[in-house]
Amino acid sequence: MKKIFNKKNILIGLYALFISFICLSVASKNSFLYPFNDWVDANAFFTVGKSMMHGIVPYRDLFEQKGPLLYLIYGIGSLISFKSFLGIFILEVLFWTVALIYLYKILKLFLSTRVSLLILPIFMSLIVTTRAFTHGGSAEEFCVPFFFITLYYFIKHFKVKELTKKEMLLNGVIAGFILLIKYTLLGFWFGFTLAIFIDYIMQKDYKKAIIYPLVLLLGMFIPFAIFLIYFAINHAVGDFFYNYFWVNITAYGGEKINIFTRINKMFVGFFGALYNNMACYIILLCAPILIWKLDLKLRGKILLLVTLIITIVGVYVGLKFYRYYLLFILFFLGIGLLCLFNLLNKYIVKLNKWYYPLIVVVVLISGFNAYYNSNNKAYFEIKKEDLFQYKFANIISEEENPSIVNMGFLDSGTYTLAGIYPSTYFFQKQNIKYEYFPDILDSFEEYIKNGETMFIVYYTLLDEEKLKEEENDLFLNYDLIMSEQQDFEEFHMYGYLFKVKST
Repeated sequence: MKKIFNKKNILIGLYALFISFICLSVASKNSFLYPFNDWVDANAFFTVGKSMMHGIVPYRDLFEQKGPLLYLIYGIGSLISFKSFLGIFILEVLFWTVALIYLYKILKLFLSTRVSLLILPIFMSLIVTTRAFTHGGSAEEFCVPFFFITLYYFIKHFKVKELTKKEMLLNGVIAGFILLIKYTLLGFWFGFTLAIFIDYIMQKDYKKAIIYPLVLLLGMFIPFAIFLIYFAINHAVGDFFYNYFWVNITAYGGEKINIFTRINKMFVGFFGALYNNMACYIILLCAPILIWKLDLKLRGKILLLVTLIITIVGVYVGLKFYRYYLLFILFFLGIGLLCLFNLLNKYIVKLNKWYYPLIVVVVLISGFNAYYNSNNKAYFEIKKEDLFQYKFANIISEEENPSIVNMGFLDSGTYTLAGIYPSTYFFQKQNIKYEYFPDILDSFEEYIKNGETMFIVYYTLLDEEKLKEEENDLFLNYDLIMSEQQDFEEFHMYGYLFKVKST
């Protein structure tokens, strides 16, 4: 404990905390500087998370498709701040702080302390200004400390000393966390395990080659087993497997194409997404070349690049290219910056009295870049009272025991601001085509006909005239009491608030 909490480590931890706080304050919509995080995904996570804290069981009582650990994280955030994302912002800062600490530990394996400290704000500033960062609070973000912890042990194994069984077990537990947040990101841990396996095979240590992957699987099962117990107690094991695994795998109607076409589309999509983040594009393209100059075992270098490729495949194998998918792969920017600064290390260590002014300037520029090039900078100018989510929430809150369902699109945020738990199993429209999973829209039709909820929030691209053509029963059974046009990302969205007609 004395070694961990010595003065130097505490100062580095505070430095990482400061960088995370500054960059996320201006770049993440969860920040107290923003009126609201209107990202539909974050609101869906928040709705399920706070419901989980209220005794509502994910998958059994609410239909959603991310992992239960992500909902638990959001649930903890809701305990800090129930009607805002302040709690999520605090957790976001803490998760990134841990990530930066472990990135620093990786950098220190190759570079001086001075150079390592310079890289942290540059890395953070680049990440939060990419299109992949989106709004703040993605599943990928809450995987960031786990990525860097495992990456640290990966590189340590090939540079300093071989992993112990305890360290392999720890990384197994971490892989279990990823399984319970977003299992499509597990490609990185598959690559990590494969690298360890191949390394021991090359050393002809066949015993460790077999035992170490099994130890990782054991560690991976530990958090999974804890959640299985939770679902078993709540009679929801089948719902968990059906919603989180089966529906995710089968309901999106993936293209039936040969393996070579799929690989081509994966990497075309990846480089296309990367091209939209030019600074990251340059750094990641340079990294495979410059990595050969690192003081690392040759097979460690090769297997690190193989792991990057496996990670890309894991993320894009489903041929979905939502812009936030790239974020997890962009965590490898830490290695790219390591490779670039490895060339500058000997010059920076000689700066002496100019080093401290330099690091102050780098931190200031990084903070300014995080603000100036933020995806969300324009949202600073929005006032709370101008957002339909606040207007709808104020109307809904005037009623005694109100209930709502969100139709048309993913969670618009009204559940969050109204402080309401969903009362219907399908509480939002998912990005699933009707022909692959008709249950959601069929259930919405029943909700409308039966007047299931007091209010319906309809969030859509359709103007009122087109909505009437699409949803005739909605206008027959509910009164439209407010409508607002509001931009979301590059879309011109409409928010409609309907109230059930009195009988």
